[in-house]
Amino acid sequence: MPELPEVETIRSGLDRFVLNKEIKTFIVNDKKLNLNLSSLRKLRGDSFSKIERLGKMLVFSFNNHEAKMLVHLKMTGQLIFCRNNKLKVKSEVEKILLAGGHSGNEDFTVNDLKYVRFQIFFSNGYRLVLNDARRFAYVKIVGPTIFALEKKRFGLEPLSDDFTWKNFSMLIIKHPKRNIKAFLLDQSLIAGIGNIYADETLFASGVNPQKKVGDLSEKQKKLIFQSIKRILKLAVKKRGTTFSDYVDARGLSGGFSRLLRVYGRDGDKCYKCGRVIKKDKIAGRGTHFCSYCQRY
Repeated sequence: MPELPEVETIRSGLDRFVLNKEIKTFIVNDKKLNLNLSSLRKLRGDSFSKIERLGKMLVFSFNNHEAKMLVHLKMTGQLIFCRNNKLKVKSEVEKILLAGGHSGNEDFTVNDLKYVRFQIFFSNGYRLVLNDARRFAYVKIVGPTIFALEKKRFGLEPLSDDFTWKNFSMLIIKHPKRNIKAFLLDQSLIAGIGNIYADETLFASGVNPQKKVGDLSEKQKKLIFQSIKRILKLAVKKRGTTFSDYVDARGLSGGFSRLLRVYGRDGDKCYKCGRVIKKDKIAGRGTHFCSYCQRY
């Protein structure tokens, strides 16, 4: 699942390409998205005014409507900006012959995509495509009231000014019985951290993922707080982590993979101590750690 750095990379990429571009039409290729076609038609001719990130969710605002478009990529979703090309799309909802015919091998095109579920066509001959093999991703069009309720589901943004030592400490105090891995994964507490960056944060902090939050020393708490910010900022700089499905807005892979210390390395030697990296199920998720470097 794309986590904060991956979603932020997609957001910043799309920011360059889709803002203030006239929307020609929307095409829903998968009825499972349960989108209201009449609501989408009202947004034709409008354009996006800004794109924000809320945890792992993208929030698109419009210039002429109060509605928001919410996109969550879930496990295998990809949101890709590409050229139109001559291609007939057999949609479950509509069938349309796409115009454009732009060429250029340097551009990612819809021909490269096998699991197209939703598309936005712009008047300039480009489109934004949701490609999603497992069909868990969602797109929602919501009004201000529903959006306000959605926002309440998310906790502190780790790269925002609100993510202070004081606010982090208060969360720690309120949840003493949670193990630290479950604590970091809880989106209602800290928004955007998933399995990859929780494992990397705990390894960098030298903390056992099963340790109870209330049993953490002051030094461990501060190390975790500092590691969250440092690792997430570095991952954003490297454009996220790619394993199998994640690509950015132009179909490119993330570069943080080669910097991973424990995640996905079970059975390999720890870079610090040389012992074998282990993988156990903790907080319902496969968790990678070094039992020696993270023994406390």
